[in-house]
Amino acid sequence: MTRVVNLENYVIPLEEINRATENFSSQRFIGCGGFGKVYKGKLSERWENLTVAIKRLDHDSYQGEIEFRNELEMFSRFHHENIISFIGYCNESNEMIIVYKYAINGSIDYHLQDPDKRRSITWKHRLKICIGAARGLDYLHWGLKEHERVIHRDIKSANILLDENLVAKVCDFGLSKLGTKNQPNTQLYTNTKVAGTHFYLDPTYQESGILSKESDVYSFGVVLFEILSGMLVYSKRNMGDDRPRALMNFVRRYHENEPEKLIDPYIRDQIDSRSFNTFIQIAYQCISFSLKERPRTNTIIQRIEEALSIQENVDELIECVTTDRGFSHGIPVAAFTIYKCLLHWKYLEAEKTNIFERLIQIYISAIEVEDNTNHMAYWLSNASALLFLIQKSIKLDNTSLVQNPPPLASLTTGFHSSLFPAEAALNIVQQVDAKHPALLFRQQLATCVEKMYYMTCDKLKKELGPLLSHAPRTSFGEDTQSNHWKGIIGCLNTLKDNFVPPIIVQKIIPQVFSYMNMQLFNSVLVRRECCTFSYCEYVKAGLAELERVEYARPAWGELMHIRHAIQCMTMHHKYRLSYDEITIDLCPVLSIQQMYRISSLYWDDQFDTRSLSEDVISSMRMLMTQDFNNRSIILEDSFSIPFSVDDLSNSFQVENFANVKPAVQLATYPAFAFLYK
Repeated sequence: MTRVVNLENYVIPLEEINRATENFSSQRFIGCGGFGKVYKGKLSERWENLTVAIKRLDHDSYQGEIEFRNELEMFSRFHHENIISFIGYCNESNEMIIVYKYAINGSIDYHLQDPDKRRSITWKHRLKICIGAARGLDYLHWGLKEHERVIHRDIKSANILLDENLVAKVCDFGLSKLGTKNQPNTQLYTNTKVAGTHFYLDPTYQESGILSKESDVYSFGVVLFEILSGMLVYSKRNMGDDRPRALMNFVRRYHENEPEKLIDPYIRDQIDSRSFNTFIQIAYQCISFSLKERPRTNTIIQRIEEALSIQENVDELIECVTTDRGFSHGIPVAAFTIYKCLLHWKYLEAEKTNIFERLIQIYISAIEVEDNTNHMAYWLSNASALLFLIQKSIKLDNTSLVQNPPPLASLTTGFHSSLFPAEAALNIVQQVDAKHPALLFRQQLATCVEKMYYMTCDKLKKELGPLLSHAPRTSFGEDTQSNHWKGIIGCLNTLKDNFVPPIIVQKIIPQVFSYMNMQLFNSVLVRRECCTFSYCEYVKAGLAELERVEYARPAWGELMHIRHAIQCMTMHHKYRLSYDEITIDLCPVLSIQQMYRISSLYWDDQFDTRSLSEDVISSMRMLMTQDFNNRSIILEDSFSIPFSVDDLSNSFQVENFANVKPAVQLATYPAFAFLYK
């Protein structure tokens, strides 16, 4: 509703204006429009020390006293969050000045023509700006007195300001016209020439001189395309064509085909395809040559709010992916949430979408950045579970029935512990006719899982390396030695703690054990301080602890070299054993060269009665002279087990997901409300 004001209460003396602008100093100048120059100033305490924008009429401009009076009469009555706040005016000494609240972030066009500022405004911010500006326009068309409507007549990006929170504020009402809204299609026959800014002018109004609220809608549509493209309507740009063109040429050209070419490169990776489609549909309706096809402002608001809601949902999903959401019943919550959202929002069946690209980029970033075994195991677990769900959902033939996703629930719906009960397990995975983006995503995700598998294995070895190389010696107590092995086992447990699929664990552990075997055995083989009774006892105790780890038992054979060497070196009275008992019964896997090296290097740091006999050592020496193979006695880490994503089907069952619960904190996100139904 409009407010009735007494303009006498809003008079600001010229003396105050001069003080605030330092006599209209060039340092206070912030912009220029059809009305004149605009200055930034700070009023005195009488006006609450407000920072304001001071618009001074230029007597050489095409606007004059009529426009000044027109804007003043209208502007002073407006009261809306998305209309710039009127502070006062000055009409003194041939100066005509309007003062309004200063918008610290300037106008939209100011941001669009500055690459750094344009880059800082995300797609979500841009949608909110569009909604705010549309609400301001809706107020002018429908929110005034019962029989009044204001047609702005100069809607453009320069006349939409942004406050400190990037809230849009419509301004500049010098060309506005007041009409009636008794009829839905109110039209005004303008007695003067067509007014407005050329590039934003409604062609119908320009040709006929008949002004209607739909003329504002057309101009606003141009602003929508400016915000989408990051390109001002009067500038030219090359979009891959042979010559630069103005924005509206591209807009008309790409109406039917490839409208995504209009997207500002700075937001191309952010904008969701469904959000984009919703936005561009209403934007094209706004610039329709037919007045009847142009939407009402409330429809514009509704459609852009839908685009924002879609974008916020996707952004919240991305945030969910990048945050450790933990596990529920051994299943990664993030993976389950991603799958249910993709299913619910029908992205698996979408012809075009970039959400898969954004998800893959997150996984690729994790591969490139993460240098922590625990984090990599978490990503491996999540990517594996998601890949399993996606593979199970894609139809193998066209005979499967597509089940409808559950309806979106209200946020007021409580969190139920019976979410997805076991008897409904088969409904967790819903088969769909996946389109190309989903199929490509599955392929790319499989590649990521494969890379994560190898990297998890490598990082685990990297973390174990220092622990194996700097083992406690005899100077440390048993507690220290025990804690050291617990640290090694704890490192291995990162796979279990992150619920890495068993089939992957069964492939990683043998490779890690092979690496441990190499590290420990080579230490005994080449480092005298490690080829002692005490050190071998320490390793023996550690191996005993390791043997108790259930998931490690199938890979026990990969530790054979160190186990055999330790078994021999820690045996009492081994000097009584014959050559055959040593080489065939105790250490069959060790070569003569390796056994001789250990026997020569070994020293008993407690008793002298535990060394091999001289006869056994002599036999080894003699056999070594007859062996011309000259094989290296040092072990190398060359053991590798290939991984296939097809193996994942043996690690999960659909029923595993039956009782999975999203993280409780996700209840604050509207995007995930349906998960709590």
